[in-house]
Amino acid sequence: MTKGIFITICALIIVSCSPKGGETTEDSEAAKAGFVAEKNLVDTIILKREDFNRQIITNGKLRAVRKSDLTFKSMGTISEIFVKNGDYIPAGEKIAQLETKDAQVKLKLASERMEKAELDFANELIGYGYGRDTSAVPAEVLKIVRIRSGYNSSINDLNQSLLDLKNTTLTAPFSGKIANIQGRVYEGATGAFCTLIDDSKFEVEFSLLESELSFIRVGNSVKVASFAEPEKFYTGVVSQINPVVDDKGQIKVMAVVNNSSGKLLEGMNVRVLAENLLHGKLVVPKSAVVMRDNFDVLFRLNPATGKAMWTYVKVEMTNTGFHAVTANADKNAEINEGDIIIVSGNLNLAEGSNVEIKSR
Repeated sequence: MTKGIFITICALIIVSCSPKGGETTEDSEAAKAGFVAEKNLVDTIILKREDFNRQIITNGKLRAVRKSDLTFKSMGTISEIFVKNGDYIPAGEKIAQLETKDAQVKLKLASERMEKAELDFANELIGYGYGRDTSAVPAEVLKIVRIRSGYNSSINDLNQSLLDLKNTTLTAPFSGKIANIQGRVYEGATGAFCTLIDDSKFEVEFSLLESELSFIRVGNSVKVASFAEPEKFYTGVVSQINPVVDDKGQIKVMAVVNNSSGKLLEGMNVRVLAENLLHGKLVVPKSAVVMRDNFDVLFRLNPATGKAMWTYVKVEMTNTGFHAVTANADKNAEINEGDIIIVSGNLNLAEGSNVEIKSR
C-alpha cells in the first residue's frame, strides 16, 4: 500500500465519524439533553391534609373462640361413627355411638324394679289408710312410705340407667367442625374421641413492643391475612391487652376475627395489621418518596416553569401504601398543602429537571 492510498483511507474514516450535516459535538449533547428532558413524563397529586391509617405489621396465631375435646361419658366399645374430620355438625347432632346392649339391659331391669316399687308404694299407702292420691298424705308419712317401699331408690336407679343409655351417644355441644378423630369402630372408647371447633370466629394472639403500647387500644380494628392468601384480609377488633411486659419487652394482645370465608383454620399463622386512624397528616403515596444522598426526598412541580423541585422530607410513619411526611427542617425544606407532588416518573429526576404531566 502506497503512502498516498493510506492517507486517503484515513481521511474517509474521519469524515464518516464526524457529525452529519455539519453538527458539532456540543450540538449533539444539547440535542441528547433535550431528548431526555422530553421523556420526563410524571403523574402528580395535590398535597392535602387527611386522615392517615397508621399500621403496625406483625405475626400472630389463630385460636378458636370455642374449642372442646369431646369424650364419651360412659365406657364401652364404639359401634358407629357418624362424622369425619373436617365435617361441620350442628349442635345436638350425633358424632359417634357406643354399643348399647348392656345399657339397655340395665334400663330394663331398672324399669322392672320401678314397677315393683310403685306397687309396694301403693300397698304401704293402703296400710296407712290412704289411696293412690297422695295429695292428702302428710309429708312425714309420705317420706316414710317412699323409703320403706324402695320407691326413692328405684327412681334414682331408673334415672341413672336412662342417663347411662344417653351417654352411649356422643353429641355436639355446639355447632362446629370435627377435628382430630382418635377412635375407630370396634375399639374401646378411651380418652378424647375428637375435637370440636367453632370456626365462625377466631382469637388472634400477637405481640407488640412496649414502645408501641400507646398505639393500640381495646376496640381498635385489626386486619388479618393468612400466608396462603396474603391479599385477602379479615376484619377483627382488639378484645384484650395483657398488662404485662415479658422479658423480650413485648406485650401480648388478643383480637377477635370473623372467619367470613371459612378459610381460616385453628392454629394458623397469620399476618396482623394493627391500625390506628390519625387526623390531619400530609399523606403521599410511597412512590412519591425517593432516596437522594441517603435522605428521603420528594419532588414538587413548579407549574410556572414546568420543573421539578427537589425537597427534603421526613417520613413520620408509614402503612402498606402511603407515607405521612413533614418537611425536613434540618435541610430548611418546606412543603405545604396545595403543592403539586410528583408521584411517578421520579426515579431519575434531579433538581430543575423538565417534566411533563402524563395525559389522562
